[in-house]
Order: sequence, then structure tokens, then C-alpha cells
Amino acid sequence: MVGWNGAGSVVTGDGRASLEYTGMIDAFKKTVRHEGFGALYKGLVPNSVKVVPSIAIAFVTYEVVKDILGVEIRISD
Repeated sequence: MVGWNGAGSVVTGDGRASLEYTGMIDAFKKTVRHEGFGALYKGLVPNSVKVVPSIAIAFVTYEVVKDILGVEIRISD
């Protein structure tokens, strides 16, 4: 997951180094070393912005289809 050609130099900032990962643990270590611990959470807010409307749409769709089909779910004691 190096990205485009030369993406490693963007991360390291020296314009020469190639940043390649040998595995998941190596990627974790290099990310924390080069970008800091906060880089592990870069996508948290954009992902939340994407997920909340998606789940809302799925819930509303489920309820509407359930009403159209006349399905009633009862939870017994």
C-alpha cells in the first residue's frame, strides 16, 4: 500500500526515501514513527460522516419495506 510512485518521500519529507511495508506491524511502526500516533486516526471523522447517513438510510429502508410487506415482529416473553 505504498500508493503512487514516490509516495514514501512525501511521508518522510526527504524526497529520496522509499517507504515500503513488509507487513501490518511494520506499517503500524513506520506510520507512528514518521507521522505520529495521531495518524492512526486520520480517517475517523470522514468515516463517521459516511457511516451515519448510511446506517440511517438502511434503517429507514428496513422500516418502510417492513410496513409495505405487513411484517410485524413480536418479541415474546
